[in-house]
Amino acid sequence: MLVDETTFIVNSLPALAAFHAHVDKIIADYPYITFEWRIGEDRSLDQNALFHVWLYEYTAFLLHKDKRSVILAEMEGTKRMAKKAFYSQFGHPWMIFRPIHPKTREEGLPQYTSSKEWKVGEMFQFLTWLQMTAANDGLVLESLGEFRKNQNKHG
Repeated sequence: MLVDETTFIVNSLPALAAFHAHVDKIIADYPYITFEWRIGEDRSLDQNALFHVWLYEYTAFLLHKDKRSVILAEMEGTKRMAKKAFYSQFGHPWMIFRPIHPKTREEGLPQYTSSKEWKVGEMFQFLTWLQMTAANDGLVLESLGEFRKNQNKHG
């Protein structure tokens, strides 16, 4: 299934056939192409969007301001704070990586992975934790979209 100009989800034999046809069409116009792939179920856009909506709401709550006045730096601070707290509590290895220097092969200090790389179940765990953490602070974050469906399925 073609999602956008550079993303194709292959999750069935008909989708595989459509992908092959799409690649044939691209190769006709561009003889050199690089493909990247990720194995595993993809998170929905709803879940990703919800994560960012919640970050703005939580940031505004913590700063006692309107969410429309939250700036990116403030939201990023909340995101990093949340990743650190979640990792400290659960220690999931998918939360961190160590960058490697290309020449010396020296490992750098651990950094948090990008949430866009997390699988459906990983994101579900994080969102569940974030919702409960915000509730403990006095903020109710509404369950919506894919996350709500997953809660109903697993709850």
